[in-house]
Amino acid sequence: MAEVIENQNTVKEEERGNSMLNVALFCLTVLRKNWRWFLLSIVICLGLAYLYAKRQPRIYAQSATILIGGTDQKTQKNRQFNQLQELSGISTNDNLKDQIFVLTSRRLVGQVVDKLKLDVFYGVTQRFTPVALFKETPVEANFLEPFKRPVTFDAEIEGNKLSVKNLRYDGNKTGFEKTVSFGEPFKTPGGIVVLNKTKYTRGYDNKTIHITRISREDAITYYRNSLGAEENNKEANLITLTYLDGNFGRANNFLNTLLEVYKADIVDAKNTEARTAAKFIDERIALIGSQLGDVEKELVNFKQESNLLDFDLNVTNYLQESTTSHQTLLELETRLAVVSSLRDFIVNSANQEKLIPVLGALGNASMESQINEYNARMIERNNLLQNSSPTSNAIVQRDLTLAEMRHTICSALDSYVNSIRIQLAKARSSDDRLRSQMSATPQSEIKTLDITRQQKVKEALYTYLLNKREENALQLAINDANVRIVEYPYGRKVPVSPHTGRILAVAFLLGLAIPACVFWFLITMDKTVRGRKDIEDVLTAPILGDIPRWNDDQNDKKFLTKSENGKTISEAFRVLRYNLNMTMQEGVICVTSSTPSQGKSFISRNVAAIIGIGNAKTILIDADIRKNSVSEILGMKRTTYGLTSYLARQCEIDDIIVKGIGENLDMIPAGVRPPNPAELLMSSRLDQLIDKLRNEYGYKFIVVDCTPTINVADAGIVNRVGDVTLYVIRVGVEDRRFLSDLEKLYQEGKFNKMNIVVNDSNVKSESTYGYGYGYGYGYGYGYGYGYGYGYGYGYGYGNEHKHRTKIGKKIEKFLSIRK
Repeated sequence: MAEVIENQNTVKEEERGNSMLNVALFCLTVLRKNWRWFLLSIVICLGLAYLYAKRQPRIYAQSATILIGGTDQKTQKNRQFNQLQELSGISTNDNLKDQIFVLTSRRLVGQVVDKLKLDVFYGVTQRFTPVALFKETPVEANFLEPFKRPVTFDAEIEGNKLSVKNLRYDGNKTGFEKTVSFGEPFKTPGGIVVLNKTKYTRGYDNKTIHITRISREDAITYYRNSLGAEENNKEANLITLTYLDGNFGRANNFLNTLLEVYKADIVDAKNTEARTAAKFIDERIALIGSQLGDVEKELVNFKQESNLLDFDLNVTNYLQESTTSHQTLLELETRLAVVSSLRDFIVNSANQEKLIPVLGALGNASMESQINEYNARMIERNNLLQNSSPTSNAIVQRDLTLAEMRHTICSALDSYVNSIRIQLAKARSSDDRLRSQMSATPQSEIKTLDITRQQKVKEALYTYLLNKREENALQLAINDANVRIVEYPYGRKVPVSPHTGRILAVAFLLGLAIPACVFWFLITMDKTVRGRKDIEDVLTAPILGDIPRWNDDQNDKKFLTKSENGKTISEAFRVLRYNLNMTMQEGVICVTSSTPSQGKSFISRNVAAIIGIGNAKTILIDADIRKNSVSEILGMKRTTYGLTSYLARQCEIDDIIVKGIGENLDMIPAGVRPPNPAELLMSSRLDQLIDKLRNEYGYKFIVVDCTPTINVADAGIVNRVGDVTLYVIRVGVEDRRFLSDLEKLYQEGKFNKMNIVVNDSNVKSESTYGYGYGYGYGYGYGYGYGYGYGYGYGYGYGNEHKHRTKIGKKIEKFLSIRK
């Protein structure tokens, strides 16, 4: 069983291989037969592709690589913090992706457009190729009015004059034309324009400059679409910028300006934190300064009122003993004041989107680190907000993260405040103990001591704030963007587009595909028999012969003679005669077909002729009494007597036999067209005629040319006297869909010993495209008795076909296909 399955698989593989080979051979045949069409299509497609490539603007590429500050300590801490958040299940956005978004944002591109004035385009046409101009433009257009609608016009330089024409406003022609001088304002539908000279003007005499102005937003969109940014090395925080432009210099300037704008944007974002801290410090300095002035005034007034001008001498011993206690108390109260102020700032809802001031007096490195991390997150969030909406996923996610961090910082500050208060309570307890030891000290001195202590606290806090303000000012003075340019904008002065080689390659393939598709369409639309294989796939009836096309128009009688010996057509009929002899030694041969134009009359008369050449006495009977086709071809259409005369009992057999039309070949013409052809053929005189021809006149073979089988019953009626039926199927004419019906007729035995003759067997291989539609001949006729059809027998045209042109034949082929 396994061997059988294996053999079946092997057979299927061989059939598949043979099928692919047949397809390949078929394609090669079509190409070989129609190489001129393919060559013409390829030449046309290549020519059009070359013109298309020439008319496309040349595009140049520039690229630059930058390093996003990945070496400083702060960035390393941010990266570690992101990793910890990811391990905890909190999603964090990659910093490189954020920076790529910022680099390609409309905000930054808009700043570049404004700096380089990229909302105005200049260009010329050189040898069909549009060329973009930038700094080398010979004319600089200044639009003195705000943008309203897009405007495009041509400016032709004519010495010191300019001819402005072809102006389009909002895409519509205006018919505006004017000659102006350089520097002369002139009013257009798009506003007032001034055209100024540049140092490149001299080289563009009598040339036309194309000038276009678009809106700022459209310019941003245009240049942003030409800009690309991607991660070069994520571990090293490298970003590669790529920009495509029709002008090499403009591409370089665009990237350089973009990098400058980006660095300035980063510096501005960093200084936002310092500016927030500076504002907070200035407010606190003003408040503490006012409080310190009040305390100092209170101390002076109290000393004057209490006459304690020598108070320092009286309390020297006390101060020495309580120095340590006072110092500790002073530090704690200062720290408590700073922490409390910072907590109030954070808790205030108005400051939720502001940076938290970083004050070094906290005395807690962990808390300062949390504040720094919060400020970094807030800066990133504010930068993204400039290019996004507050409801976007990225902003909402960052707001949630910042809220959690604020809550964490507030909780930490609360714990720290409680810790400071505990320490402060202990310090105050120690101070109270010292005070109790000096119970004898006058109350005025104790009050003076309290005022002095408040003064020192205020002074210390005031001095600290002054120091922080200087530190913050120093930070504002440092414009380090923490971005390093690894590769400055660079690129080759070789256009990256259009890809002429690719365009020509596609055009070449298209040149092959177009005629291939046309021929494939024609083949697909062809429902006719394409060759012997189509017949063998459907019919089980034996095929006796394959008759090729015969184009010999010099033989007026359309008979094969001995002069055709050695020709393909002659040998084909000899093979058919041999196969007939294998089927029958003598008898009646009925020749018919399904429809007209199959060539049955050609087959019948030449079968009779080739049998006669073989020394067998033969007679040809034209039983197609409706058309008289054989009689007409042989010039016997107007004979007095014929088959119809005999069947109508108007004459005898001797009166209708035409002797010697060929070697050992006689003929009975059809005669006059009768009004009742079917009834005549049903007459017993037809049977008597066949018997007498065989027995009395000694004809070994009787060839009967019958009518087509469809629409009329004559062929079926005549077939009763036949021993063998030759059913003619013409390649390129017979509909393949009829073959299944013909197989049914064969299985039912409607025709005596039906055999198939393939006519025009080589017509497909000799056709225009190597596979068919090489026929286009015939003539029509009509019967006046209930049915009519037109057909022809294409081996040698009549005079009306001899001078038909090839174009006329192709048109006729197409019409026949459509029909």
